[in-house]
Amino acid sequence: MMASAPFSGAPPARRGAGHPRPDGRAETYPRYRVPGACRGTRSRPLGDAVNIDGWLLDLLACPACHAPLRADDAASELVCTSETCGLAYPVRDDIPVLLVDEARRPGESG
Repeated sequence: MMASAPFSGAPPARRGAGHPRPDGRAETYPRYRVPGACRGTRSRPLGDAVNIDGWLLDLLACPACHAPLRADDAASELVCTSETCGLAYPVRDDIPVLLVDEARRPGESG
């Protein structure tokens, strides 16, 4: 019979949220900078084509009424196809911002 290491009954120590590194230094994570992020500014002028794949556009729906969206290249927006809703969601850096609070109501100027 081979001798095995004694089992202490405690699980192996894991580092995760709230657990310091063994050398006492703080956990650091790489920070990636995205141009135009968190500034609230448009990174491209109005009228640029919305660059969203067709298969993704087929999957996206209006968060307010769940109707399909269509691309409006003239305003760089995704517009709800519902007659009752019609919200226009901005597209920033080719990323649709599907937040009702960020959407433009029909008839409002952008």
